[in-house]
Amino acid sequence: MAFLGFRRFPTPIIKPMWPFMISGPIILYLLHKIEKAGQSVPPFDTDPRNPRGMYRI
Repeated sequence: MAFLGFRRFPTPIIKPMWPFMISGPIILYLLHKIEKAGQSVPPFDTDPRNPRGMYRI
């Protein structure tokens, strides 16, 4: 039994997607660093809506 026709028509799935698989985690890491840096700037440091600000004394 051919799974979705892969045995009859060998279609490359991983080969054209490798740039997205490499850049995805890099972009997520950089967005995390930007968000973390934005939460610690002085105007938003003591804002009660800041999720990191509620644990500071």
